[in-house]
Amino acid sequence: MGKCKHITRLLSDALDRPLTAGEWIAIGVHLPTCSGCRNYRRHIGLLRAASQEISGTGGSRDAREEQ
Repeated sequence: MGKCKHITRLLSDALDRPLTAGEWIAIGVHLPTCSGCRNYRRHIGLLRAASQEISGTGGSRDAREEQ
């Protein structure tokens, strides 16, 4: 479980900051073997997209600037 906790933290961090190459490698090695972490990645992506849609911050920057 410790490994999954680390990977889910990195997946969350990736939404807010650029990850290092080593962090992406750790994720890439772990995800193929862990359905729980793959599901977590999918769910946080869906939640982020939904929150951006609701707040009006979704879509491309250019599309927002044209409005």
